[in-house]
Amino acid sequence: MSSTSFKILDNKDEKCRVGTIEIGEKSYSTPSFMLYTKEGSPINLTNDLLNQLPHEKTHSLQLLFSDLFQFTDVLEKFEKGVHKFLALQDHLLFLLIRDSSSYVEPEFNDDSISVTTRKGKTKITVQDYVKLVKIIKPDFATSLSVDIAWETSKKKATKIVNSSSIWLEKFLESNTGINTFGVIQGGKFEDLRMKSLQDLLKNKDKLFGTILSGFGTGETNEERNQIIKKLIDELPKEHVKLISGVGSPEEILSLVELGVDLFSTNYPNLMTEWGNALTFKYKMDQLKECGNNTDDNQENKINLWDSKYVIDTTPIIKGCDCFTCTQHTKAYIHHLLNTHEMLAEVLLTIHNVSHYLGFFEEIRRVIKEGKFSEYKKLFLEKRIQINDNSSNN
Repeated sequence: MSSTSFKILDNKDEKCRVGTIEIGEKSYSTPSFMLYTKEGSPINLTNDLLNQLPHEKTHSLQLLFSDLFQFTDVLEKFEKGVHKFLALQDHLLFLLIRDSSSYVEPEFNDDSISVTTRKGKTKITVQDYVKLVKIIKPDFATSLSVDIAWETSKKKATKIVNSSSIWLEKFLESNTGINTFGVIQGGKFEDLRMKSLQDLLKNKDKLFGTILSGFGTGETNEERNQIIKKLIDELPKEHVKLISGVGSPEEILSLVELGVDLFSTNYPNLMTEWGNALTFKYKMDQLKECGNNTDDNQENKINLWDSKYVIDTTPIIKGCDCFTCTQHTKAYIHHLLNTHEMLAEVLLTIHNVSHYLGFFEEIRRVIKEGKFSEYKKLFLEKRIQINDNSSNN
């Protein structure tokens, strides 16, 4: 396994931070988000398109355990790991159990969890999980656990906290050689969250990071932030903090402020599915220039199914350097959507993912300059103003 480190850059803000994950010759900056995949491949992106995305050279991709489990035999015969199998040697691969695109509370018992694949439901023990991790050889892997819903009963929440702690111990004892993320469970119960945290801290030196689990399952932003703040206060500074299932711009800024480093989210892909193109302004200088002006019909996103774009020959965003905006128009994408051409989703994905990468790049920049609080205030004020104007039209 290549040497791996997480270096935290000095910054002028209290908790939000810029870091760099280094593994071998690959370097990846945080805060950032993982690209969503299905069966190991980024949605709507070939490897060439992935490698041409602006803002970052190395990307992180979330690999779903349920997707890869059904290919265990193939990957075992291949023997060279998932990086070479998927031709993703230049990127960081995270093996996760939670699907950030949708949440269905999974079944589990004392010694296994249930995952749903194309072959149906299958029970997975720690031994099964360890076997696949060793076959896949991702850069990072979560310990075995499942996310429970926010309103889950305390009895069930207690059970998953205890099981996750036992499974973590067994996983670490198996010596997979993979950088491991421990999981904090507990649902809405603060005492269980703290118990899960204390169990995890017993192995803190063996872990690369921590997954703040079970969020995006029905809690309010205030409830989520209250618990996460308390957890991060107690977690080792050197741990990468990862959260799954939340990822709107507002959520991103609130959680980055608390110290979250990585987001497992399908937000850009969800926008694509709905025919939306992200258009919100995220540059600090743009937000300052905007002030209270709304004379340029600013919108946080546009829906290209709308017939008003049928003869609009402008790009989604003037000045955006993604392939979609430099080569194609709103009218063309509108036409592709209405003729149900797959290229529509490809072009929207390129733009939406590029836009979100740019958003995170700007977040890192303002943190380095000690201006994150000012940036967050400006961004949210502008976003609320645009939403209010849109609802009044």
